[in-house]
Amino acid sequence: MPWGTLAAWGLDHRRLVWGVLLVSVVVALWIGFPPKIEPNLLALLPPDQPAAIALRELHANEGGANVVTLAFAGEPEHLEPFLDGLAQELERSERVRFAVHGIDEELATRLGLLQLDPADVSALSGRMRGALALGPALNPIVTQQLMAMGPVTERIEAITTTPGALPGSEAGSGRLLVRPTGSSHDPMFSLALMEELEATVAAALAASPEISLEWIGGAYRHNVEDYKGIQQDLWWTGGASLLLVLIVISFTFRSARAILLVSAPLLMSLAITLGLARILIGSLNTYTSFGSAILAGLGIDFAVHLVGRYRELRADGTPLHEAIITAWDRVGPPCATAALTSSAGFLALAVADFRGFAQLGILLATGIMVALGTMVVVLPLLIPILDAEPPLLRGTGQAQPQSTSTYAMAPGLLMVLVLITGLLGATRLPRLDWEYDVSALRRDGLAYAELDEGEQALARESYSPVVVTFPSAEARSAASARIEALQADGRLPHIERVVSIESVLPPDQQLRLDALAELQGLLEDPNNRYLPPPLIQRLQPLRGLPLEPLGPADLPAPIRTLLGAGEPDTHRLLLLPRGNMWDLRQAAALETEVTQAIGDHPAAGEYVALGALYRVMVRDIPIVGLLALILVTLLTAIDLRRPHWIAGAIGTLLAGLIWAGSALQLFGVRLTMVNIVGIPILLGIGVDVVIHLLHRLAEEGPGGVRRALGTTGIAAAISALTTILSFCSLILAGNRGVRSLGMLVVIGLIAVFIASAVVLPTAWAAGWRVTGRAPSDQR
Repeated sequence: MPWGTLAAWGLDHRRLVWGVLLVSVVVALWIGFPPKIEPNLLALLPPDQPAAIALRELHANEGGANVVTLAFAGEPEHLEPFLDGLAQELERSERVRFAVHGIDEELATRLGLLQLDPADVSALSGRMRGALALGPALNPIVTQQLMAMGPVTERIEAITTTPGALPGSEAGSGRLLVRPTGSSHDPMFSLALMEELEATVAAALAASPEISLEWIGGAYRHNVEDYKGIQQDLWWTGGASLLLVLIVISFTFRSARAILLVSAPLLMSLAITLGLARILIGSLNTYTSFGSAILAGLGIDFAVHLVGRYRELRADGTPLHEAIITAWDRVGPPCATAALTSSAGFLALAVADFRGFAQLGILLATGIMVALGTMVVVLPLLIPILDAEPPLLRGTGQAQPQSTSTYAMAPGLLMVLVLITGLLGATRLPRLDWEYDVSALRRDGLAYAELDEGEQALARESYSPVVVTFPSAEARSAASARIEALQADGRLPHIERVVSIESVLPPDQQLRLDALAELQGLLEDPNNRYLPPPLIQRLQPLRGLPLEPLGPADLPAPIRTLLGAGEPDTHRLLLLPRGNMWDLRQAAALETEVTQAIGDHPAAGEYVALGALYRVMVRDIPIVGLLALILVTLLTAIDLRRPHWIAGAIGTLLAGLIWAGSALQLFGVRLTMVNIVGIPILLGIGVDVVIHLLHRLAEEGPGGVRRALGTTGIAAAISALTTILSFCSLILAGNRGVRSLGMLVVIGLIAVFIASAVVLPTAWAAGWRVTGRAPSDQR
């Protein structure tokens, strides 16, 4: 492409170019501002993934199975009326379907007694009947046999003396489950819900100072925290990146006007990219929220090289317009190659099934090409106004003479050191650690490991169930029996228990009621006074309790809804997870166990979907990395053409990446599901420095190493610095996953730049020496 001709055309048609640019920016801002935010990572699963399909259907039809769990502490006499009042207040909201902290005590007792094994109840009745028949002649042996049934009587006592409380409730604490009307996957609904809920709870606590809030848990809370975090990080990292980059530009360009010179096209490119992002990917997420921060540093790179070469030509006395055209002709091709290789590395992410990777790749690939186009078009228009009589970039200048002795020394020792350190670094790569707990990537203090034991227990209670739907009651019963058998064999360690309408209202309900009725009748026998008092005391609450069959209509509406008992054609099992479900390995194990237990029946659950997400990412990562390397190599080969140049460029890049891996291991930076995208990003942008240096070394010819380093090398250093600072801004993010990405890329870029500054000139000089082309006189 005739880059100089393009610059000349723009200079001759300034009004047209400015008009098109301004219209493009206005339209892009109208389309893309403010950016839409999607905090839910599970929404980024492939659309054809079964776990994603089931979860989306559940959310579309019923708003999902998520609830908000509230835990309070206080004296029982104060806690019960507080929970009653708060539940009533919350249910007045149009965003709350129901709020429940317990059920009717008599109903809860009757449901609890139905969970007893009728064989155990009949065995207890049989022993009591034998003891009662002995009356005053009851002997210690019979008493001992009767007391052996203690576990059964203790269960009966527990059911009848603490009825109606939700799991986890105990003396001095209470749980309130809030079932919203909307989906936790709807960020706007979740945001409004949590703001209203927190305000209502705060008002209730202010009126009841003897009650304290222990925990708010559930997907609604976490999605709102992630939404606010993404929103905050989006502006904070983007603003910090832009500020740091412009400070460097002002210093290195030796002019305050340089800030306007480079920031105007940069801001234009970011605005246009924002509009294109709305069109191409729709919304920003944890992965794409920091895209503007990255593009701020990458977009400046083109300005550094273009303006740096223009200033170099002006210092040599070249007229202004000619200097612009010549600079564009000489630097345009390597800039284009750098942009294309970066885009190739980014677009490798686009082939991933995980849409978080794919959307980030599309955003960055689009943004880098928009930045190149904007810089190439806008800078020629601004240079005559803001940079007509420029100084050289800080640090650049005429190279010092270098003699044959420079090449005589080149660079056997350095090459040996590079080889040794590269080999040692490669051996350390397998030692890189992974962070599997996605909660550890949230903001400080929110990781599962950072909670105390009580908070961890509350967090586990807040897990949403896995909802499995069956075509018939018979299929559900068969699956339930299969799960019970697998649990008995210890093959389902990540499933706590199974709940269905059949487990709440057993099919053999009448058999259980008959066994209970027999036991209840024995309590009226006058010979009870001869039985052990603790035994009779435990069974006493059974006196007068109605023992009649219960149907779905007798259940509270919240329980019927959750169990799917409100619709005759809905047949469900609820699988309650066990363990740390934010650990990707445990979530993947849960997904495997659920599939093993239920077969092809659809299972909708946040943690099953998280397990599927882990599998998709593990499959995507090597594919994306290999494709990025292939694409970068291919585009580098198209640009450089000569095999030894191509080998030198890719070898330098890989040496830098190996050093980077060693540095990551040394500094204890773990790989995560967020920062792993930094590897293809490094492949794409790391080769930029290599390409610019190679082009300048080829242009200078034998003996021009120092001049290349003193001109393009300085520009490359400034370019690398702006990119490093843009990623440094990610370290300021609240999300620790984004922070880790910033650390990975910063360390990687530093390593790649050092490799480029050391390996390339060293290898170039060595090549001249070997081929006998090293200069024999001073240059």
